[in-house]
Amino acid sequence: MKAVIIQTAFLGDAILTTPMFAAFKRFFKDSKLTAVLRPDGAQLLQGLPALDEIIAYDKKKKHRGISGIRKLATELREREFDVLLSPHDSHRTSFVAMFSKIPERYGFKDAGFARLAYNRRLERHGGLPEIKRLLHFLDDSIAPGAAEFSTQLSLVEDKASIQEAEALLRKHEALRPILLAPSSVWPTKRWTPYGFAELAAKLVRRYKTKILLVGAPGDREICDSVQSFLKELQPHFVQEKVETVAGDTSLRGFYSLVKRSRLLISNDSAPVHYACAAGIPLVAVFGPTTQSLGYAPITKNSRIAELDLACRPCGTHGGLVCPLGHFRCMKELTADSIMEQVQALIDQ
Repeated sequence: MKAVIIQTAFLGDAILTTPMFAAFKRFFKDSKLTAVLRPDGAQLLQGLPALDEIIAYDKKKKHRGISGIRKLATELREREFDVLLSPHDSHRTSFVAMFSKIPERYGFKDAGFARLAYNRRLERHGGLPEIKRLLHFLDDSIAPGAAEFSTQLSLVEDKASIQEAEALLRKHEALRPILLAPSSVWPTKRWTPYGFAELAAKLVRRYKTKILLVGAPGDREICDSVQSFLKELQPHFVQEKVETVAGDTSLRGFYSLVKRSRLLISNDSAPVHYACAAGIPLVAVFGPTTQSLGYAPITKNSRIAELDLACRPCGTHGGLVCPLGHFRCMKELTADSIMEQVQALIDQ
């Protein structure tokens, strides 16, 4: 069998799909499995044992617009796949599936233009973690029994990523640091910089360890805001223990850094899934989104920091501004409440 799985959502979604890739290969050992991922996902998942091939879907350049959709569909058609699996339900993905003319095309019934795109339409299993929804998708389509497969996320290191992470740790004199990820693509998913600064100070005082502020290159401005509050409110011995490394690693280098860290505290964003794959203790900060949406960590050594508010969730992915204007879900979340979750994880 030659099969393709399309997952062109955010980087975190690509990581959450790794159990589905592994389950597919377990059921169809002699098959060829191709994944269509965004460029960042293609970079991170290159070399994943379950994948024989990755096609990078660059909708901003190579595959831009309708002509780009047709170009990708033509690439898929020319590879003569037997099966297309699309757990990503965007309109763009549906058009790719439709134009590909792959004989068997599986997608969710409620996906955009599903009747045109997919000749095998599946019910979505609501109320489940996304990892399990993806395994049910595989179970309901071509691999009965896949729903019981492992939910363990998988990422790979290589020699270069390990060297990159170890060099960064030496540079900052950080042995098993605590990582703080204060950013997110969606502004309403970001806990306040003041909160992260207060939390960093509490972590330094309790655990006497280096704190590294992590993220992508574009997250340095938010990390700078955290550092500004530290400089205004905390003594020098705290300030010198907190350093910014956002943008200082490749995607795979970041995974190697996470694996060599003691703990990660992150907003509901991709670093959460890195920590789950790495198996390190994790505290995930949830504001506009909730666990019921399916994207919360499900590992045993993870905790959720959140407030019980009637207005949550206010959207699937968060948003640019709080719909009600008060942003209580983040503004009223305290550093002390997050420290309680941290202590429950690592003070054993």
